[in-house]
Amino acid sequence: MDEKIKNAKTTLKVLGILSIILGVFAFIFGAMSIGGGGLLAGQMATSGGMSSADADAAATVTGLVLIAGIVLLASGIFTLLLGIFSVRASNDFSKIGPAYVFAIIDLVVSIVGVIVNFAVSMNVSSLLGGIVGVVFAACIFWAAKTIRDNA
Repeated sequence: MDEKIKNAKTTLKVLGILSIILGVFAFIFGAMSIGGGGLLAGQMATSGGMSSADADAAATVTGLVLIAGIVLLASGIFTLLLGIFSVRASNDFSKIGPAYVFAIIDLVVSIVGVIVNFAVSMNVSSLLGGIVGVVFAACIFWAAKTIRDNA
């Protein structure tokens, strides 16, 4: 096996396993967030001693928690699928198609996320976290593209 293909296979497998782990955690935290938002809404509905402003603020927070949970849950599912397809493709090169497609989508979403995050917050730590995400996505894309083009 060519050294380039061997490196791509190893990269795809290792990052695929990491994606599976991260996807499971994101899925769990997203589900917990959705459940927590529901509990928050239930608690808010049963407490009658709130002022109108407090009730509005609590409703807004509850909505944001639910939306964040849904986004995290969807992200976890996507990351889990990316990992599964990557590991599967590293073991059988003929199954590289879905891994390649998911890698492209992940790379584009990561780049857009960094741009939006920087435009909104201009926070250095979130920018560095986003750059790590882009590098991670770029490595998976490189490995999938290398295998697709050379295997």
